[in-house]
Amino acid sequence: MAISVERIQADIEAVARYTETPGNGATRPTFSAAWGAARAYVIAQAEGAGCRVRTDAAGNVHARPAGLRSDERVWLCGSHIDSVPHGGDYDGVAGVVIALELLRSSQEDGHDYRPVELIVFAEEEGPTFGLGMIGSRAWTGELAFEQLRSLKNAAGESYVDAGAPYDVDPEHLVDDRLHPDRYLGLIEVHIEQGPGMWRRDQRLAVVRAIAGRHQYRVTVTGQANHAGATSMADRRDALAAAAEMVTALEGAVKQLSPDAVLTVGRLTVHPNAVNVIADRVEFTIDLRAPEDDLLRRGDAMVRAVLNVVTEIRGLAAPQVEQTESVPARPMDARLVETFRALGDLPVNVSGALHDSAILAPHVPTVMLFVPSRDGISHNPAEFSRVEDIAAAAALVERLVRRPTLSHLNRLHAGGFVHTCGPFYEHSPWIAERAWAGRPFASLGDLHEKMSAVVREATAEEQVGLIRAHPDLVGRLAREGRLTPESTAEQAAAGLAALRAEEAAAFEGYNAAYRERFEFPFVICARENRKEAILAAFPRRLRNGRDAEVAAALAEIDKIAWLRLRDAIYED
Repeated sequence: MAISVERIQADIEAVARYTETPGNGATRPTFSAAWGAARAYVIAQAEGAGCRVRTDAAGNVHARPAGLRSDERVWLCGSHIDSVPHGGDYDGVAGVVIALELLRSSQEDGHDYRPVELIVFAEEEGPTFGLGMIGSRAWTGELAFEQLRSLKNAAGESYVDAGAPYDVDPEHLVDDRLHPDRYLGLIEVHIEQGPGMWRRDQRLAVVRAIAGRHQYRVTVTGQANHAGATSMADRRDALAAAAEMVTALEGAVKQLSPDAVLTVGRLTVHPNAVNVIADRVEFTIDLRAPEDDLLRRGDAMVRAVLNVVTEIRGLAAPQVEQTESVPARPMDARLVETFRALGDLPVNVSGALHDSAILAPHVPTVMLFVPSRDGISHNPAEFSRVEDIAAAAALVERLVRRPTLSHLNRLHAGGFVHTCGPFYEHSPWIAERAWAGRPFASLGDLHEKMSAVVREATAEEQVGLIRAHPDLVGRLAREGRLTPESTAEQAAAGLAALRAEEAAAFEGYNAAYRERFEFPFVICARENRKEAILAAFPRRLRNGRDAEVAAALAEIDKIAWLRLRDAIYED
């Protein structure tokens, strides 16, 4: 069964009902009754999809198909269900319900290979215990038992004590840490929490990096004096200097990089009197960028701007205390490119921190974004289209249903041929012969062994392989009877939307080529556009038959390699 928009919508509405502030947004502090009820709903849905559910010692919920081997490497997929006070219904929840839907859809389709483990991270947001992403930090070993014990909620309970009813178990925290070799990677789908995608009408994007963050506390010192009796030339005004700094920093970060952002979020003025020139101002700076080099350059920029302003105004150099330094987290480049190509997606940067940033150093990690209406988040008005969330689920499903190379090596002959037969158009005999060459060390090794089968085949078998391919823009294409692989490949080359004169040119060239060589013209459509393909016809028509057989087989080899990479995940 396909991904169900209706079920995803029902999941979001169900989780939204569990809130401490009905009618005024989602308020689900971690380990609260509302959070526990939402957690119980997710667990019940996962169990209904045939999954075993467990909670790790850090408080994160895991659900994987009961029929999956315990040593099978799987994809982690999920997010969080805790919220800020009076937050929205989609932040975190969208990623959790996508993982649920993947498990349900795959079960209904009868797939015995569902390498997906749903994860619900505990305490991602941060307000409850004063620190964000506690569940992922503890699971990866970034937080130790003593630190969890020191984190308190508003009631004075520690993370350990408040989490005990939800299986937080400090005695087994070390033993139950993340084992990276058990996972293929983490895929987290999240709402963007910014206006960019909504304004550009982008329905999905892949995240290439989660921005790192430097935070500072700046103290500017001047001289207090009478507001009426002190001339403008005689003033040493700390507030005027701070105001100039804020404006200068805003301009400087725009010059630094379009991907960098800077915020002055808090400002304290002393003595804060209407008729006294300020003698001291403290303000905060939050600088974020997707690369550590940008953060380093940004740090130098911040300090230079502050020093220039105080020097020009004749004030003492400002005190600059760096209060936080979080490195940028690039997402796994291979996964970013995989999703970009799968969905023809734009590439984005996340300015907000997520659990993905914590897991990225440990397992291959990628994020997908769906847009937030007008960029609103952490607000009851938060909204994302359920159709976009379902589209993200369908895209993730295309990746996670791919067999891994290690899984492929364990398949019996029939399963192997079913999976690898389509790499060579209507020619399963190639996969049948290549199966004897397992285990395959890599995708390249698999491709080479299948290519060797073609090279060692008889001349009649090689020509038969060429003849198994359809004409480009031929009768089968017009009648919609191409294989799914050929349909997608011809469309990628622009052959699905030809002008009348272009279609006529293809028809003429196809007929001339078949008359000369007695097999169809074969070219790797994904590596060419229609113009290049039309230009190749007259060149190759000048070849002798042996040369053209070799040329066609070389193109078939390229086609098979691209299909193989699309179908198998090299773990």
